Amino acid sequence: MNKLLEAREISKVFEEGNKLIKAVNKINFQIDTNEKIVIYGRSGSGKSTLLNLLSGLDTFSEGQIIYKNLNYENDHNKLTFLRRKNMGFVYQFHHLLKEFTAVENVALSAMILGIDKHKSLSEASEILEKFDLSDRLNHFPSQLSGGEKQRVAMARSLINKPELIFLDEPTGNLDKSTSKEVIRFLNNIVEEYNSSVIVATHDQEFRSFGDKILTMDSGIFV
Repeated sequence: MNKLLEAREISKVFEEGNKLIKAVNKINFQIDTNEKIVIYGRSGSGKSTLLNLLSGLDTFSEGQIIYKNLNYENDHNKLTFLRRKNMGFVYQFHHLLKEFTAVENVALSAMILGIDKHKSLSEASEILEKFDLSDRLNHFPSQLSGGEKQRVAMARSLINKPELIFLDEPTGNLDKSTSKEVIRFLNNIVEEYNSSVIVATHDQEFRSFGDKILTMDSGIFV
């Protein structure tokens, strides 16, 4: 396996009144190609902040993050394009657009990269079928169950076949049996696409998913 992303001594400091709070404190981290890493931690442990830093969605106070040969600090325009093309994101709240159907929500991620509408919809249909949602293609989010919405969100994150996928509490709003189902679908697709995955969660069902398990507390790995 080859190194895909590396963080060196990264920190994130917030001001809270007269205090400085280190949400992430001098973290070193590496993920390789085709690797799945699960980061456990209670609410407020810093795991979601770390995910936002690693994905370039938030800026770090100190340290260095390198994706392949791209230093996050050196070229923000390249980082924005890289996030759209090479990275996928899934959150606790699915953030589906309510005025679009399931297949349209997924296709939009491809269309943003300039893929024509017909091809985007075709690819969106194919990946939704992999998530066992072929009979839900033309349903709006309001017509889907919680587990179905999250599978649509995962399909959306995978349509561009990203090298790296970030998941922040992806099963946080699901019951245990639905969580297991969503994780099973995710694992099958990730194996097919050879994507690397970083999951921040408190869901113990992910223990069998990860190649590496890390625990975070008070902004550091413990």
